Amino acid sequence: MEEVVAEELDDEEQLVRRHRKEKKELQAKIQGMKNAVPKNDKKRRKQLTEDVAKLEREMEQKHREELEQLKQLTFKDSKIDSVAVNISNLVLENQPPRISKAQKRRDLIL
Repeated sequence: MEEVVAEELDDEEQLVRRHRKEKKELQAKIQGMKNAVPKNDKKRRKQLTEDVAKLEREMEQKHREELEQLKQLTFKDSKIDSVAVNISNLVLENQPPRISKAQKRRDLIL
């Protein structure tokens, strides 16, 4: 079970790193787009601002969805693990209590 937790952390860490990289790439792309539009062209500047906001919203939504999917997968795995642990506990609980040597001797005397 500990191995599963370690793998989940690795998956989550990899996802977060990828998200940071994508965000950095998007910022570079936005900077390039801003440099391509002249400062005195108000109409294109306004359109650029709207496009940038749209790109950032889409990326944030995509990242949130990916994190949700990862959390759902890890929840399902942990749920299965907890059911397996509960079943193993039930098997142990259903076994009769162990009789000590002294108890056996007492039973023989009676």
